Amino acid sequence: MNNSHLIRPTVRWHRLLGWSGGIALIIFGLSGLTHPLMTWFGPQQAAFFPPQGQFAGEDIAAIPAVLGANGVAQAQLVKVTPTARGNLLQITLDNGINRRYFSLDNGAELPEFDRSQAEWLARYYTGLADTPIRSMALQTTFDNAYPSVNRLLPVWRVAFETDDNLTAFVHTELNALASLTNNTKTLQQTVFQALHTWNWLDSLEPARVLIVLLLVGSLAILCLTGMVMVLIMPRRKLRGTRRWHRALAWGIWLPLLAFSISGLYHLLHNAGDSGPAGLAYGPAINLANQKNDTAATDWIDGREAQPLNSITLLSGPDGQILYRLGMPSGKPHQAVDHHARFNGTPTENPPRLIDAASGSISSLSDQELARFAATRHLGISAEDISASAIVTGFGPEYDFRNKRLPVWRVDHAQGTAFIDPANGALVDHVSRADGYEGLSFSHLHKWNFMTPFVGRQIRDGLVTLVIVIALVFGVLGFVMLVRRRGNA
Repeated sequence: MNNSHLIRPTVRWHRLLGWSGGIALIIFGLSGLTHPLMTWFGPQQAAFFPPQGQFAGEDIAAIPAVLGANGVAQAQLVKVTPTARGNLLQITLDNGINRRYFSLDNGAELPEFDRSQAEWLARYYTGLADTPIRSMALQTTFDNAYPSVNRLLPVWRVAFETDDNLTAFVHTELNALASLTNNTKTLQQTVFQALHTWNWLDSLEPARVLIVLLLVGSLAILCLTGMVMVLIMPRRKLRGTRRWHRALAWGIWLPLLAFSISGLYHLLHNAGDSGPAGLAYGPAINLANQKNDTAATDWIDGREAQPLNSITLLSGPDGQILYRLGMPSGKPHQAVDHHARFNGTPTENPPRLIDAASGSISSLSDQELARFAATRHLGISAEDISASAIVTGFGPEYDFRNKRLPVWRVDHAQGTAFIDPANGALVDHVSRADGYEGLSFSHLHKWNFMTPFVGRQIRDGLVTLVIVIALVFGVLGFVMLVRRRGNA
């Protein structure tokens, strides 16, 4: 079959896009390498499980009295949480900007204690019990050291007095480490953001999208035309650079095409998006009618102290107040390691729900409360919900960036909501279009389809190997272009 009519335009386009596609390969390949490097060689936390406290019945019995004595009529979140000073009542206002803490012994407020809680958590997660702190600040926006991929805001930024400027970002409502960085990782993140997402052009979004579109688009076309050339051009004996370039093309064109096509899809799908919406708390809980009724706490009598993640107050479908006792998972702390951040080790078993008014075990379940929370957040009716299920591990639609497990997945006609059962917050909402793009990006760009078979470490190693080979492939292409121009 004579393919001469196809060979000429294919070769012309391949050579025409050689420079722009090759530059795109170098830029996105080198910046892409920083991602696994940050995972492998970045600072590692000393603890991978939230701090737990021993909660006694008296802690719960004191809640109504403390609220009443301090005139707290409503709040977004109310919880008993472990701290360096024992169990305290934490009240969240203003979407987390303002958190108040009260003693359960005498009801006294501890002013500015959120800062102390953040320092305690930072030392707990880093293991730096005595290292001086260089600086602390409440961070309400994302930056290169704490990019938007981390989702959680506000967080406390705690910088330690170390040679590498180790910095912990902690979320005091979750008692969680949101991120851990140092000078090297921050530099790598800056390179990644500047060269892979081009965030320095965020203020000129159309220009950013156009430039990245042209670069990645030229790489995609370069891959397609190159493979067509390999398939249809007559075989002849090649030497040196041309021989190696052609040999590598067989193994590298499909991964490069997958990277570029999924990258284009990701770019266009998120063009103009202001970034993650962040955590959305529900309406404020009405606490005005909370009574210090001893009859409602009879169930506590004689109950010994036991480990709990937290005790939270929730508002039910009929406005009733519920105590939610978060029961820690049976997995011992030492079994939760570095991989738990990515594999998604749940920190909680099914909770206990107690009706605050009667002291009886509530007939409601976490699932019912999650569905109720979804209707409030999304403005839908219960009939609009098609399914709901608990999520105990991270995946393409709900990944490790969200930090929280377990959550409840609530499906409805327009998409899927993920609800934190501990407080009814909307952690993430994925539309149908978001779901399709998420699958594409997860499997074609990040190669998560390999994780169940080879694990995350080997998957990252294979991706890194492919990128390194692709960079060598690109350099060979540049050498061929330069030689061709010199011979012209």
